[in-house]
Amino acid sequence: MLYVLLSYLLSPVFFVLLLQHKRKAVRNILVIQTAKIGDLICSTPVFREIKKKYPDSHLTAIIDPINKELLENNFYVNKILTIKKTDCKGFAGKIRLSNLIRKGRYDIAICLNPNVSYAIALFWGLVPVRLSVMPDFCGLTFKLASVLFTHLEKHIRGRMVIETYMQMLRKIGVESNDISKDVYKSEGSDIMVLDLLGSNDKLLTGIAVSSGNKMKEMEAGKITEIVNKLLDNTGTYIVLIGSGQDKDKAERLFESFSRTERVINAVGQFSLAEIPALLERLSLFIGVDSGITYMADALSVPLINVAGPSDMQDQRPTSECAIIIRNKFPCVPCSHAFKSLYNCKLKTRECVAAVSVEEIFSAAKKILLVN
Repeated sequence: MLYVLLSYLLSPVFFVLLLQHKRKAVRNILVIQTAKIGDLICSTPVFREIKKKYPDSHLTAIIDPINKELLENNFYVNKILTIKKTDCKGFAGKIRLSNLIRKGRYDIAICLNPNVSYAIALFWGLVPVRLSVMPDFCGLTFKLASVLFTHLEKHIRGRMVIETYMQMLRKIGVESNDISKDVYKSEGSDIMVLDLLGSNDKLLTGIAVSSGNKMKEMEAGKITEIVNKLLDNTGTYIVLIGSGQDKDKAERLFESFSRTERVINAVGQFSLAEIPALLERLSLFIGVDSGITYMADALSVPLINVAGPSDMQDQRPTSECAIIIRNKFPCVPCSHAFKSLYNCKLKTRECVAAVSVEEIFSAAKKILLVN
């Protein structure tokens, strides 16, 4: 609150300085998206459509360090800057961020993470055009800070967040309804996948062994049942997918499977920039509402998404070959794009636990029969 009030007091000075920074031509554009992997993937239409409208502009993205590899091969992004949430804390953090922004001499800034720190930093950073979203969940401090943006697009509950973003972009002349996502693989990743899977056309089903948000994660026992049912009743091979942190869990899962000769443990073997090459080889991907699920969706890989607590009206897989499984409970959804939860208030995680192995298997069988 203190920094918002300070911005109010100094606003006459900032407005004079902003007039001096305004240019007729759009040369430098900044997009801020420091949320999770899935959120960044779902935001990629923003980068693409901005560059289509302003092809000669220099587009910079400020993102979380963990997501850097996701954009390194995205040719719509000219420069990547990384910051952690802790980097913006306190007066010193806001000064550092605003100085970083001011050095970029940005003509337009699009903030996809509506929060107080970015509202202040963009104002102090003297960006003439500052766009953001008024979320469906926000506190008093952000409401006060939101006046520091030059335009706010209200997110209406029931509308997809990416649709709100695209509506916001109309304020800078970007007229597009294309919300297809972009994911690019790194050079050499196809060779790595070839070394692991070989060149023959196996029927491959990938399954995520974990989730960054543990509230969404399927229990190990259920994963074992799903895999064994697929191995016993279809001809598919299973590919276990996860990060290096999931290696121990993957090894325990592997030992619980009935036909390990048809299970490929790829956990921890591929980086974020390399996983797309692996996903492209799949006939089916099974996961919860997580980053890898959205990566598969961007690549049009047939998938099953166990939605769990997530608000599918806010954000969901959009390809025609995506099946979303959700059971109805009074508490669902409880996790939203602008209000994420990481612990079940009821301590039951029933929205995930109640999804049966048979439901997932039936959906998987339907997809595999087509393939």
